[in-house]
Amino acid sequence: MKKIKGLVIGILIGTIMSATIANAATLYNVINQGIKIVIDGQRLNPTDANGKKVEPIIYNGTTYLPVRAIASALGKEVYWDGPNYTVYLGEMGGKLEYPSLYLKDATNIGDDITTYKGTFTDNYGNTYDDVMVNVDSWGYFGRVAEYLLNMKYSRFKGTIVVPEGASDSAEKSVKFIADGKVIYTSPVITKTSYPVEFDVNIRGCNDFKIEFAGDGRYKIYLANCGFYQ
Repeated sequence: MKKIKGLVIGILIGTIMSATIANAATLYNVINQGIKIVIDGQRLNPTDANGKKVEPIIYNGTTYLPVRAIASALGKEVYWDGPNYTVYLGEMGGKLEYPSLYLKDATNIGDDITTYKGTFTDNYGNTYDDVMVNVDSWGYFGRVAEYLLNMKYSRFKGTIVVPEGASDSAEKSVKFIADGKVIYTSPVITKTSYPVEFDVNIRGCNDFKIEFAGDGRYKIYLANCGFYQ
């Protein structure tokens, strides 16, 4: 089993490219020779996430194996972090270094919100770069952003922050709603609130909503936030 684990790690980078290589089989030296995979004496019949049979291939003398099938045989989860071209094996629990989808890049089908561009400073001097979404909740109680996630993500992580110079006495809050169920309610946010980090389980969620509540002249921000596979 240890040898198989080492093999998986050794071919990881190459396997990321295997789908592209397979599609270009007529242009490159790619050979499918009915390669068999045996783990601890048991034959493995590798399939993809949809249960379709996939075959190992030989490309320029190197054998490439299907990572998902090998991970499944080892009892490991497999995650493809598309934006960062990284494959992860094992339970990540939202511990990827970067979101698979930043909130600012997700398609919002709910109420309008605004993506903040450039460097932002909160009320305690912390800075954030171009990865946040804000809502102008002044006069809009219960404003809701909505995203269809197609059950692709496991965690929603980020930080709730107050902008530098906020002086209004308003109280605000944020709720996260997964398929109609409230799964997170922030503490009350005021002009003196410290940044509030959140890490919420959204595994199996399709319809995800962010509800902003409160009134006042300053905005609250969801900084460095996104969806993790």
